[in-house]
Amino acid sequence: MPSQNDHLKEAERLERQAEIADSAHAREALRRMAQTSRITAAMVGLMEACAEDAPAGSC
Repeated sequence: MPSQNDHLKEAERLERQAEIADSAHAREALRRMAQTSRITAAMVGLMEACAEDAPAGSC
């Protein structure tokens, strides 16, 4: 499973692509994908924190 950092890097890459996209439709789609990657990074961060704090098998 990709780490939180992997998802953040992917979001940054997608945001850079959105900046140079040649159509408004492509820019918006890339921005939505970047937002999804950032949300996923937050969820992975929560799961990692839970795994560190909780007894084995409870997350």
